[in-house]
Amino acid sequence: MNKPLLASLCVAALALTACDKKPNEAPASSASAPATTTSAPANPQTTTTALSSNNVQDIKNDLIEIQTLSKNRSQEASDLQNKANQAAEKGDKATLTATVAEMKTYIGNFNRDLDNLNLKSTELNAVRGKIKESNNLGIQLAEESIAEKADMNKINELRTQASQLQKELVTEMQALESKAKTVK
Repeated sequence: MNKPLLASLCVAALALTACDKKPNEAPASSASAPATTTSAPANPQTTTTALSSNNVQDIKNDLIEIQTLSKNRSQEASDLQNKANQAAEKGDKATLTATVAEMKTYIGNFNRDLDNLNLKSTELNAVRGKIKESNNLGIQLAEESIAEKADMNKINELRTQASQLQKELVTEMQALESKAKTVK
């Protein structure tokens, strides 16, 4: 399998596990991609209840909600990531295609579970939107990477967008976790 395509699958798989990283861990692939600004805005869930802003207790509770969901789903994400990487290294197109389909289902379910969280802060609602955007970019990247005629320009663009979004998520999560630590 082509090395750039394998790298793209790794970035896509990384999107599956990025939210499970500790604040002092950056996603492994983030450093390898150049930074650009992402023009697509996050699409946080619209809710019927008013969200708080700069309410440290709500931020702390919402962080716990997102981290708990991510932790509960991290083993499945890790298994899919490993399966995709092994199939890509072996050049097993059939397994790779099936694994990308499994990733797509996983991401759909994970995004639905994110939407079902009863978040109370505008800050974590925005993070939720970015997580979903990152997940969707990861799937687009994986699908483009296994396409019969993969478009390397599109792959590089998606890889750059995904890496930049992951960097933003890590930075925002670190800042919010620091803020949440001020609450006992």
